[in-house]
Amino acid sequence: MTNRVLYAAVLCALAETATAQTVLTVKHDDATIEYDLAALQGLPQTEYKTENGFMDGASVFSGPLLRDVLELSDLLDEDTITLKAANDYEISYPVSDATDYDVIIATQVDGNVMSVREKGPLWLMYPFSDFPELSDDLFKSRLVWQLVEVSSQ
Repeated sequence: MTNRVLYAAVLCALAETATAQTVLTVKHDDATIEYDLAALQGLPQTEYKTENGFMDGASVFSGPLLRDVLELSDLLDEDTITLKAANDYEISYPVSDATDYDVIIATQVDGNVMSVREKGPLWLMYPFSDFPELSDDLFKSRLVWQLVEVSSQ
């Protein structure tokens, strides 16, 4: 019986690994890093409560800092990068935003993983409530929800 339990545990672990879905692809030069949700959540996490103009009231967002992900991909020294959403929405993004503010790749809102319906599974988020200058519509236009790709230009 012990062998069956061990075998089942190994099969479950392999199945979980095999079904891990890439949620974010980061490209720089010829290098590509693919992250599944667990890998992003395994990075150091930042959490803050903020309003954003797309949801009623303030919510708690958590996820890795964008600058940490950029540093892992040698993109932190770039002036601009390209952010792409699942619906092919694409913007040119100033890396200085990631260094000047605690911009996160939010994987959770109010303690829950975000579904596609809730603008997830990844949503680029700024700490709007902490910095009055972020209330400018320019920063709101940089809130890429359903983020799927980060790349050098």
